[in-house]
Amino acid sequence: MRLSVTAALAACCASAQAFSDSTPFILFSTAKFTEPDSTRQLQSRDEVVSSAKNILSSCPTQRYLLVTQPNLNAGHLRSAAAVPKLHGSIEKSKSSYTVAEVAGLVDIKQLHDYINEACNGKTVLIDELNLTPLSGTNSAALGENDNNFGMVVDQYDLAGDYTVLYTAGSRTDEPSGYTAEFHDSMRTELKRQVQPVRRANSTFENLPLFEKYQFFTPGIFMAFLVIFILVSILFVGVSAVASLKVPYGAFEKDMGPAAQKKQQ
Repeated sequence: MRLSVTAALAACCASAQAFSDSTPFILFSTAKFTEPDSTRQLQSRDEVVSSAKNILSSCPTQRYLLVTQPNLNAGHLRSAAAVPKLHGSIEKSKSSYTVAEVAGLVDIKQLHDYINEACNGKTVLIDELNLTPLSGTNSAALGENDNNFGMVVDQYDLAGDYTVLYTAGSRTDEPSGYTAEFHDSMRTELKRQVQPVRRANSTFENLPLFEKYQFFTPGIFMAFLVIFILVSILFVGVSAVASLKVPYGAFEKDMGPAAQKKQQ
């Protein structure tokens, strides 16, 4: 039997102090799905992942929102006033699966890949919403993250059916600086993947080798021109030296009558 949203999330505070390393896990959808048999509010990571995969195996919707909020613990969700957008979204959903305490970190990427596998052949949209890490009991940051989450879910309501997975993500000691860039006031990081993904056609791969790469650059032509000029000059010089002819008689001693008179 499905637990009420308020009861399920309120149960988070019962064991929050006993299991400081555990985190909540929430999955809800506008589509109707068969809920897991186990409604225990303390489960292992493998149990939760297995139940989530059973729900996602039918690819219930066309849109999926994977939300991570680092440092989230069960105590943050015990009051509907602390996260009204989240509570309201679950109340409006047709089906939900919530676990107050999950022992171990749920790998959101693993579920992301499984959605792609389960929805193979279908066109689905998968968005990742990375909220600002929480610090202690900072209610202001929690409320701001909840407002950002609510604005994204409102857009999903307008688009049609959707499924939301809400996890704590990786735990951080201190909130890291947030560098996501948006043109509006939302301080979130929203990543979208459209499935199926096809490789874009590129005419570059089909071009001939000599059209894709330039083998004879202007520098090479200049080098060839200089070498040609130098070889031409060298050839002219060698030819000129080789063409010089000195008669052998220039080196013979003149023994004629005139030379003999000079010697006398």
